[in-house]
Amino acid sequence: MRLLTTLFVALSLMATSACGFLHKDRPPTDDEATMQPTTLTVTEAARVVAGYVSMIVGKPIDPDPAHAALHGCRTNAGMMPDGPPWRVYRNAWIVDPAPDLVESALKRIETLVDEGFAPIPWTRPEPEPPNSKAYEDGRGYIVSVKAETTAGGIYGLNVAATSPCANDD
Repeated sequence: MRLLTTLFVALSLMATSACGFLHKDRPPTDDEATMQPTTLTVTEAARVVAGYVSMIVGKPIDPDPAHAALHGCRTNAGMMPDGPPWRVYRNAWIVDPAPDLVESALKRIETLVDEGFAPIPWTRPEPEPPNSKAYEDGRGYIVSVKAETTAGGIYGLNVAATSPCANDD
């Protein structure tokens, strides 16, 4: 009897909620909203993210997509990121950077405002670290700079850029 009651309540909730049986019975998920058609390719996205990282660290970064990490924009049946399409990620980690390199990286990322980027607001309860900045533009590119000491006691500068979802070439 308890099983029948549980089954009845579960079926009633699914039939009357936004989690209905059919796709049309519920609003699109964040994953589906991300899956809008795009003409951006992985190669083009890899060039752009490498360019942002290169500009901020002040040295060339190879734009070859083989050097970039690809993170799936979809979620597979195992609840793991899957692609295509992909978010293209590129970073540069500099161990024990000189103070002037950290200062110049933090100044350079601010120049992205002139290219249509806006600061990403800090939303965590702890205070925002002074040597950490992140910016995003209307296309979905995210660029960040963070100077920190890792849990292993290594001080470093991490400059990273991520693209919006991009299709295979």
